[in-house]
Amino acid sequence: MTIKVGIAGLGAIGSTVARALIKGIDGYELVCAAEMNPPQEFNVPIVDFATLAEKSDLIIECLPAKAVPALAAEVFIRSRDLIIISSASLLIYPEILEGHKKSSSRIIVPSGALAGLDGVRSLIHSGIKSATIKSTKLPTGYNGAPYVLEQRIDLFCVTEKTLLFKGNAIEAAQGFPANVNVAATLSLAGIGPERTEVEIWADPEARGNSHEIIVVGNHSTIRAFVDNLPDPANPKTSILAAQSIVSALEKMSAPLIIL
Repeated sequence: MTIKVGIAGLGAIGSTVARALIKGIDGYELVCAAEMNPPQEFNVPIVDFATLAEKSDLIIECLPAKAVPALAAEVFIRSRDLIIISSASLLIYPEILEGHKKSSSRIIVPSGALAGLDGVRSLIHSGIKSATIKSTKLPTGYNGAPYVLEQRIDLFCVTEKTLLFKGNAIEAAQGFPANVNVAATLSLAGIGPERTEVEIWADPEARGNSHEIIVVGNHSTIRAFVDNLPDPANPKTSILAAQSIVSALEKMSAPLIIL
């Protein structure tokens, strides 16, 4: 059985996933996409969210967080499955999960730019005491973030590694919606957004986007560090984020699954 896939958003992440589907992932077919300014390279119908959800069995979200509620509403009405990479939207817009309760849709959240989430999920069963994520990017990676604008932070004046923000995952998602999907994903995998601590650092010497997670359990402690190159098309995200969606698709259709 071939699963018909629709992609919402053909920016840096969506385009990478589209190329992988066109190249071929067993069990999947890209049938349409939703995009305001579609790249010329993709020969697929460009449709609105409602049509995307109607024509697809599985929808892959690659949008700004603010656009996710409208997409999710169309998907849930039709009980389609939804892969969400903008996981911060689940914290910023609670109506998404409220709407999901009335649907038989599945929400799948890939690991994005993180590693170690499988261990975090396992650790839940023996108890988690604390969860912290520290994210570091070039100062320009935070351009336009609501928190930066509200606090009137001049990113061009950051000349050494500087802590811009410290708080929980909900506060981080609201202040940096394009930058902290990793924090949202960790919080959803672990002890929840209120208890997940987030540090956001700007470093003019950073080689890319790095994320360190420290999850302390009753019997084990998980430490994972990932140093990602930023996507040339969007420095706010990492190349690994798009690849995590491709990996999720491959895993969902594989005869042998390593969880």
